[in-house]
Amino acid sequence: MSGPKRDQGAELDMGGLAGLPGLDAVREQLAGVIAVIRAELARRDAGIAVTRPAWKNLVFTGGPGSGKSRTAGAVGGIYRGLGVLTSGHLTEVASANLSGPTSQEAAKLVRDAASRARGGVLLITDADAYADLQAHDQQVLRCLHEVLTEVRDDLVVILAGQPGQLRRLLRARPALDSRFPVIIDFPTYTVGQLAAIFATLAGEAGFTLTPDAARKAGTVLARVDSALASGSARLAVRLLDQATASQARGITTLRQPQAPDALRTIRAIDIPDHLNPHDPPEPAAADDQSTRGMDRRPPATRRSTRSRTRMRRLAVCTASAASETSP
Repeated sequence: MSGPKRDQGAELDMGGLAGLPGLDAVREQLAGVIAVIRAELARRDAGIAVTRPAWKNLVFTGGPGSGKSRTAGAVGGIYRGLGVLTSGHLTEVASANLSGPTSQEAAKLVRDAASRARGGVLLITDADAYADLQAHDQQVLRCLHEVLTEVRDDLVVILAGQPGQLRRLLRARPALDSRFPVIIDFPTYTVGQLAAIFATLAGEAGFTLTPDAARKAGTVLARVDSALASGSARLAVRLLDQATASQARGITTLRQPQAPDALRTIRAIDIPDHLNPHDPPEPAAADDQSTRGMDRRPPATRRSTRSRTRMRRLAVCTASAASETSP
């Protein structure tokens, strides 16, 4: 297969995932995928005919804020470095945005998304919603199967969503299941990992934390995670957003120019005493009985409420599909 010269740099640091807290299990599972690809490439380099290449599509299971999007971007970089993708760019699309009022429109949306992602990774988020589609609402999945079959060499598709529903979806569709040989589970983050993620993201944004700021951030994250029980990195992202906004107000209201250290330092006073999550993340594993949360309704009721909006959008083609297939 033609492609760029292989570069092991992205592979060695796992596409930038090597230093991220809380993703040890994900990196270990991804290392197994990379080993299969490298072995296949070695056989090709040795002149061995490989007429049935391994499928390189993946399934990511886990709740919101568990690192799936970032890992999908890393996969693109790793695959490009290995030479199995030409660009490795990430195209992220919500499952509901691949439905249309007719089966033809749904097929067009899927193919357009695949075309934009050609050469890289197509990440379909909330793909677990597909598990509850009725038989006559399967245009999206049928078209996805066709695209995967037709464009095998320079496109990788990743389905992301809740674990129980995604596994049920694939079990019910063996042909589609065969295109996704590896399921990578993303665990929820501990409070300590959320604090480490906060510090990592701050560093990536060009900030340094004072020891007091780091301790306060950990305390705030522990308090809000205890209340929401989400284990979501989005809490760390939102806390950093609020801290950097506070820091920016502090340095821009001063008349005199600030020294570089002041420009990049986040102090304890910049960390809010209480995090305003403004759209709290859902529990990371709503179909896991161990998940704790503020919502005391039965799990089935919570899942039904959470997916109602996207299911409405996914099922809008029902009437048209039924009319097209009726005699």
